[in-house]
Amino acid sequence: MSELKSNGWSSVVVGKWNPAILSPKGIATHIFKNEPDEPLEVMVPLDAQGAPLVVIEGLRVMVNFDRLAVDCEDSNWGSLEKARKYCCNAIDALPITPFTAAGFNVRYELKEPEPEFIDSLVLPIDGRISEQHLTIEGRETVRSIIWGDGVINLNINRVEADIYNIMLNFDKKSANKEELKDWLSVQTDNIKDIVTTILCTIIGACEEGDI
Repeated sequence: MSELKSNGWSSVVVGKWNPAILSPKGIATHIFKNEPDEPLEVMVPLDAQGAPLVVIEGLRVMVNFDRLAVDCEDSNWGSLEKARKYCCNAIDALPITPFTAAGFNVRYELKEPEPEFIDSLVLPIDGRISEQHLTIEGRETVRSIIWGDGVINLNINRVEADIYNIMLNFDKKSANKEELKDWLSVQTDNIKDIVTTILCTIIGACEEGDI
């Protein structure tokens, strides 16, 4: 029986961020609206160069010069909704920041998929490779699907014989902050519906109740 597990959900805003303003304390006050003296959990890399992670409300926030990322500790719809909301707060807090894109990622790991899923990924080129007595070591399927005012980038990657990673990247490219906020503010039910359509109806990775 196939097993579908969510992991690595996140929301991202791409732009020319100023980490000096969005320091750990700045993240807490500007994005999460915390009081200045409220305790803060910060994770700092010890063996590599990198930005610190601020952990608040089950979310991990990292700011680099070119992007702000909010990762969900628990990959579920409630956490993703909060991550998208706080990305909107960041856009409002630094309105003169040059923005280029915003989006969010819904990822799954699929183990022991049903034949319907495998069949959905087979292309004529696979048969031609087999005809030449060659073995396919890895397989990746990529599609960009127009949805609303942006696109959903669907990536399916076979990592082992019976394990696949599935990512749906909801991407909106724009320099207009209101357009980016509108994209990040899409109703969660609408996101869940299109994810269900793609995963369950189109590629056969699950049943509707699994999403």
